[in-house]
Amino acid sequence: MKSPEATQTESTFGFDEFFFSTTDKRGVIRYGNDVFARVSVYPKESMLGAPHSLIRHPDMPRAVFKEFWNFLTQGKPVGAYVKNLAGNGSYYWVFAFVFPIADGYLSIRFKPSSEMFARVQGIYKEVLELEQQGHSLEESHSYLLKRVKDAGFTDYENFMLKAVLEELKARASQVQDSVISSEVKEATTIANVTKSATRKLSEVFEKLRGFQNANESLEDNINKLELGFQQLKFISINMKIAAAKFGEMASSLGVVSHEFSILSGTIEKHLSGLGGFIQTLSEVTQKCVMRAAALNVQMLMVDFFVRESIAKMESSKYAFEEMLQNQKDFSDLFTQYCQNLEGEFLELNKNIFVIDAEIVEVAKFVTGLEVVRQIGAIESTRTSEIKESFSHYLIAMDDFIQLLRGSTSEITRGVETLVENSDFILSSIREISGCVNEIFSHASSLESRKADQAEAKGIHTSTFAAVS
Repeated sequence: MKSPEATQTESTFGFDEFFFSTTDKRGVIRYGNDVFARVSVYPKESMLGAPHSLIRHPDMPRAVFKEFWNFLTQGKPVGAYVKNLAGNGSYYWVFAFVFPIADGYLSIRFKPSSEMFARVQGIYKEVLELEQQGHSLEESHSYLLKRVKDAGFTDYENFMLKAVLEELKARASQVQDSVISSEVKEATTIANVTKSATRKLSEVFEKLRGFQNANESLEDNINKLELGFQQLKFISINMKIAAAKFGEMASSLGVVSHEFSILSGTIEKHLSGLGGFIQTLSEVTQKCVMRAAALNVQMLMVDFFVRESIAKMESSKYAFEEMLQNQKDFSDLFTQYCQNLEGEFLELNKNIFVIDAEIVEVAKFVTGLEVVRQIGAIESTRTSEIKESFSHYLIAMDDFIQLLRGSTSEITRGVETLVENSDFILSSIREISGCVNEIFSHASSLESRKADQAEAKGIHTSTFAAVS
């Protein structure tokens, strides 16, 4: 099929509309919903069996699609801003979220409108100019990733996460009222299921933000403690040297310094695992935020598609069949994401409990440090000269103990927050895991009722005719 000449006309669609398509592993279109066909200005029958590149716009840099496939070939979902070419040459921008499924890919698109959208268009223009100047795909791809980092993101995945969250937020402000007013009467139950699930997912996002805040607090306290341990090592060495100068008279203070050093070293070992935990927590949190965003997009797409199908059941005998045709892809995908999210949090909980146990142990050793410091304070009063020489060491020890108490208390509170938020997220995910199946079940019930009514009406009509 020959690509049309691109024009400056936009193929419009609403913020309340979602569209999707499924393809095989090669990118050949297997299905597209009505909005996809309408906005793309292609009859459904001509799109089926065609490559998805059918709608690729010449303004799109090849580097974006290279990054797209980098994710997909690793079995990872990917999101990106994409300018598409309609069958009549018009264009339309979408935020596309693509998911690997059992035998291909499922792409969900909706209208972008956040501030990030405008910034991305500028970056795309720069990358496209490079490609048009004859630079290789590798060069333009490297430049794309560089511009993403220049914009303040650690990598494309970090950018993608921020983008989907910003677009969902922008979309919610645009369709808040229209979604309610556009609901068909038969879809009220389905809409309620969706609202309940998306509301629960919003609460999950809040708890995940709590995870990020707790993680930042943990990192801050660990950094403070690391600095404190470094300073303490110098204090211990200098205290031993000072004790040796006084000979037998201050030998007990040398012992105090030695014991303090051993105890603080033991504490340092107990806390050493926190650094790795913080890194793990950061990675898992980002992954879980992405999964929660994906679940939100999937939920909204299912809601729209099912209500779209219900609305046309009276006019199309294929509406119900098409809905069932796509049910498995959506149900399997949603279930998989819920299960993965649950599994990640269960694993994370194990790490949280390990850290909690370590902090309990640390608290015991802190008490030991306090006892050793007090012994040192008593021993230093033997002579005024010794007291004067060792007072600042004892003050430094006390400062370290207070730092240790304060930081471990903060860490304990952070761990408690993590446990509380994790429990909420786990229960929420389990609660919504069956929502997609529930939506399709309600739609199937509606179709069954209509079939029963039609059959009853047919029986009534034939009976009336026989009596007549």
